[in-house]
Amino acid sequence: MTIRRRFLLASSLARLIQRERGGLRQIEGFFPEQRDRTSWVRLEENRGLLILRTMGPHGETEEQTEVPVGHAHALLDVCAGEVDYTRTMLRIGDRDALIDQFNRPRDLHFVTVEFDGESEGREFHPLAWFGPEITTEARYSNQAIALRGVEQYQDAPLSDEALNSLLDTLENRLPVQPRVPVKRPAAKQRAVNKALAGSAQEGGRAAQVNLDDIEAAMMAEMERTL
Repeated sequence: MTIRRRFLLASSLARLIQRERGGLRQIEGFFPEQRDRTSWVRLEENRGLLILRTMGPHGETEEQTEVPVGHAHALLDVCAGEVDYTRTMLRIGDRDALIDQFNRPRDLHFVTVEFDGESEGREFHPLAWFGPEITTEARYSNQAIALRGVEQYQDAPLSDEALNSLLDTLENRLPVQPRVPVKRPAAKQRAVNKALAGSAQEGGRAAQVNLDDIEAAMMAEMERTL
């Protein structure tokens, strides 16, 4: 089960990371909230994804399937709310930290780290350049930001210690984390593409997509894969 810990990040540090490492622009549109599942569409450059996250007896299960870019644009048009952000992957030891700079609905800056289990997540010590932890604050989830926005937000504090710690991270000089290393492949970074926001048109009309059909196709594809 994947565990995520999310922290605020000073805007100046987020800008420095993106300038040094680049980033990938993503647009996510969320459908209305449901009690036991969350569904949304993600558009990243020339790739569209439909994602379904469900809550079960053993925790969260997330499934995704690729959809045509035109269908992704059409789904974004009917979503209840969306977020637009640039994501940069920054290597921290043997894992990636996800640096997110939100452009819509307002400027927000986060760093998220994923773990393979609760014990691994508990043993992780946030670096000095991380801001306050907001993992348990539901209002800072992508879904909540898209559907309800964030009325009050204060940028994470900036200090010399935080800046020096980030420079150490960028130079691969990190403090030792007391845990068993987990090997993961490095993600490929791509440049930010600012042309995503335009809607796809097919024959002069926006592509029409049935969400239930796509979810059914997604489940069938997952069954074939398994």
